[in-house]
Amino acid sequence: MPLTDRFIPLLNASGIDRGILDDRETAHIAADGQSLLSRRSIPGLSIKIDENRESTKVDIRIARDTHIVNPVHLCFALLHGIGSQNFSVHVVLEPGAKADFISHGLFANAQVVKHTMHKLIEIGDGAQAHFTDSHIHGLSGGIEVNSTAQIKVGKHARYGADFSLTSGRVGWLDLNESIQADDYAVVEIVSRVYGHDDDSIKINEEVSLNGRFSRSMIKSRVALEGEARADIVGITEGRAEGSRGHMDCMEIIKDQAVGQSTPVVKVSHPLAKITHEAAIGTVDKKQMETLIAHGLSPEQATDMIVLGMLR
Repeated sequence: MPLTDRFIPLLNASGIDRGILDDRETAHIAADGQSLLSRRSIPGLSIKIDENRESTKVDIRIARDTHIVNPVHLCFALLHGIGSQNFSVHVVLEPGAKADFISHGLFANAQVVKHTMHKLIEIGDGAQAHFTDSHIHGLSGGIEVNSTAQIKVGKHARYGADFSLTSGRVGWLDLNESIQADDYAVVEIVSRVYGHDDDSIKINEEVSLNGRFSRSMIKSRVALEGEARADIVGITEGRAEGSRGHMDCMEIIKDQAVGQSTPVVKVSHPLAKITHEAAIGTVDKKQMETLIAHGLSPEQATDMIVLGMLR
């Protein structure tokens, strides 16, 4: 079966233009399990792949001062309902480079699936990178996602990340991200997850502001219903003069769900400053009353509030 025929339904479900796989000006890789189905390098961006049955390694390098116009698409899927996928991705942006990455976790057919992703990202001085990681899951709840990332952000560089898993059942999610920021670096990371039934969610995000006047924001938005569980840990350490960090966690819970948020603040320099705020609870009563007054049922109003928070 041709690649496009296999991927089109999953791409459509994700709201992705199928043309990305045919566009000669858009770099991409597409994989089903451990099998690489398609890849494309473009001028200034090289892709090297080492395939084997147990784990596939991907090396992506963007040359110095190269600005990649179109987002780089990383499509990871399991087209069958049972199986596993194990990838290690090493991304290097040389000094002055700039690129956006869109990673698609396409697991709408998952019944019993394990997806493991290890990322090492190196952002050179003055470079900029933003990663959008969107997962599409099925309704079985039989998927396990284990994702780790180690990121180094150079002087005057920027790193942004937006992880979302709001479609289908989460299953079991373990998300760990560790970031080292140099002088004047800027880090902004956002996670959005919607847990149902007996889903289990663990998120651990850590930023070390090692450089002078480095800045960071960790933002998480989690909604839980049924008997879902979430344990969210945000850690920020200010280690240098002028470093500034903020953590913002919000969780909405329904039914018998349980949410836990743990902000950890570390300051080892007298001129550093780290702040945090966390809120866990049910939907806002005034918002509910306003929406019901406009004709929505309590269930519709709740759904609208939750989905609005996750945007």
